[in-house]
Amino acid sequence: MNRRYDMDRLFNWTKSVSLTVMIAYLLTNIALGGELPGSLVLRPVFGVILLTAVPGYLLVALLRVDDQPSGRTAIYAVGLSLTIVTVFSLILNTALPLLGFDRPLTSRHLTAAVSVLVLGLSTARYTSSRSTSPLQSLSLSGRDWVAIVGLSLLPVYSVLVTILTDGGSNGLLIVLLCLLSIVPLLLWWWEESSTLAPYAIWAVSASVLFQMTLVSGHLWGFDIHFEYFTAADILNNEYWDPGRRSPSNSLATVTLLAAVYSKVTGLDLVWVYKAIYPLLVSLLPLGVWYIVRSTFEDRSIATLAPFALVFYYGFFKDMPDKQLVAGLFAVFLLVVFLDDGLSDIQQWVIGISFAIGLTFSHYGVSLLFAAFLGGTVVARHGLQVLTQTDIDGRISRPGLIAFLGGFWIVWYLFSASGVNFYRVVGVGYEIVASLPFPTTERSGAAYATTGFTSVYWILYKFLYIALVGLIGVGMISALYSTVTSSDDARSVEYSLFSAGVFAFLVASVVFTFGMGFDRTLQIALFVVSPFALVGSRTAVSIVSQLAGFLPRSDLRSRIDAIPIDGLFAVFLAVLFLFSSGTIFALAGQQVPPYNINMDEDAGWPVYSQSEVEATRWLANHANDEPTAVYNEWSHIKSRDGLLVSEVVPADELEPIWLKRTSLNHSAYVYVSKKPMRKLNSDSEYIDVQKTPFYTETLSTAEVVYSNEQVTIYYVSR
Repeated sequence: MNRRYDMDRLFNWTKSVSLTVMIAYLLTNIALGGELPGSLVLRPVFGVILLTAVPGYLLVALLRVDDQPSGRTAIYAVGLSLTIVTVFSLILNTALPLLGFDRPLTSRHLTAAVSVLVLGLSTARYTSSRSTSPLQSLSLSGRDWVAIVGLSLLPVYSVLVTILTDGGSNGLLIVLLCLLSIVPLLLWWWEESSTLAPYAIWAVSASVLFQMTLVSGHLWGFDIHFEYFTAADILNNEYWDPGRRSPSNSLATVTLLAAVYSKVTGLDLVWVYKAIYPLLVSLLPLGVWYIVRSTFEDRSIATLAPFALVFYYGFFKDMPDKQLVAGLFAVFLLVVFLDDGLSDIQQWVIGISFAIGLTFSHYGVSLLFAAFLGGTVVARHGLQVLTQTDIDGRISRPGLIAFLGGFWIVWYLFSASGVNFYRVVGVGYEIVASLPFPTTERSGAAYATTGFTSVYWILYKFLYIALVGLIGVGMISALYSTVTSSDDARSVEYSLFSAGVFAFLVASVVFTFGMGFDRTLQIALFVVSPFALVGSRTAVSIVSQLAGFLPRSDLRSRIDAIPIDGLFAVFLAVLFLFSSGTIFALAGQQVPPYNINMDEDAGWPVYSQSEVEATRWLANHANDEPTAVYNEWSHIKSRDGLLVSEVVPADELEPIWLKRTSLNHSAYVYVSKKPMRKLNSDSEYIDVQKTPFYTETLSTAEVVYSNEQVTIYYVSR
């Protein structure tokens, strides 16, 4: 007892001193204009801690939830911090202009306001009672500590090897990917503690994300460039304009929060997205672990299930942006309402905060989760009538669904002049209008029927077909157990919820829902990943029963002796070796287009510093004149278009399609050496000088800027 008291006392003293030092340093540094010694390192470190963990942890302690396992405490603290900081920034953005401050989101205002908030929460917590040291919940043997140290080296190795290889395949990167692939197998073999498995899940998740996001010194991907423009606009104006008509303007946890991070930490906005957001999203699979632990008695399901998401290429093929941030809050929301160790008031305070964060992150994912929860309410009541049994509604709460739906409507009608609200309505109309012959572009059927000549690509495709198939078998098994009342009571509601999510995935085989099957599978894996292992066990069990009808008496016993969980871990390892491009690289094959970590020319747009500098020149010299880029599609998604959309709103860019010959007005024309991929190609780019537009217009236009990668023309009309 005395040892525990001493540990709590030491923890509270350390926390108070650390908090005081952090806040004093940040405020003094801001007041002196960043002149304090060590500012380049200490300001980002202290700023990230202050924004990411401190407000949420203090609220967790105030709610007396800090005696939870360290992983749950981290989830609650980070999730609450992100929502609190975002909401607090919105309040400052609204209140300070009323007091005469035209630029409410300055570094001084934000740092001072968050510091006051933190000190207030700290005072409230101190006067109520002392915090419990989270270290008391750790139960690790010496063997486990060795494993913890080894796992801790994985993210460090990932960061170093990615920076050193700089988008070029080499042995160090291959070794990293192979090490990551076998972690599930090692966890299955290891007699793990209650702490080792969740820590391993986080370490692998962070490593997988960093070995992609840190490629190049700039952003890469697709929607991240549009989100960057909005965040940069907030950063430069030091004000969030709620009426600006841009889809990303509503995504406060992706754009406004990123700008706040940049202001408080002093980090460039690019590195906020490349370093901080991957760190946040790496907690998503950890949340999956706690969901499965709350719904399945078998710990091995919780150990292996998150890797079905982490090893899926959709988890790391783009920089973490709106969909993964929304997934983070959606998973956290499920974690808190499935936590039987919390009281109702604790669940609602934390849960509503996560529901707000979910709504702030993505209009589509938040609406889908509200629909999934609503469907679960209907299914739960129907099953209760059918089986005459009472089923606890831990996540399918009408009050939660009403809040999610109501807040979604209010937020998306209010922000960005309602552009996202009407966008969702438009997608719904398109789905109905396409019946009974929906479009197949980017649907599951289109992906499944894509023809490949390489045996490696064929195997890769069938691995994902197998994954979805195993989830389907597991889902059927769970529903059968639910109807026959043979399932664990804790799993029934979650099985019904997952059935709705899986039905959405099945529907996306035909319907794209405006996002494509790769993204719907990512959303589904937030929820249904544990059923892949359930499906594996069910499939082997069926084969075993069928073997009983065969004349060989020992066949069934041999099948029953198969280590199914270990076999599934091997399946996950093979899946990751394919999805990470490792198999393709070792076989001398062309890696998938998203594998820019191995080959920057694989297909996904990666930009040099020369190209970035050219866009910044354009931003400073265009003087509100139109800008044109090569782009063949109805919306901007060409390589040049994506980068230029960081400095010019995408809806204001003039597209130059391949058959176009001229412009109707004066404009700047941005042309890089790789402006746009050839149609139906992942890695080949058009030759601008062979296009009609170059022959008729650019060949005689004035060159106003040029470097080794980019030429900017001015076309006068």
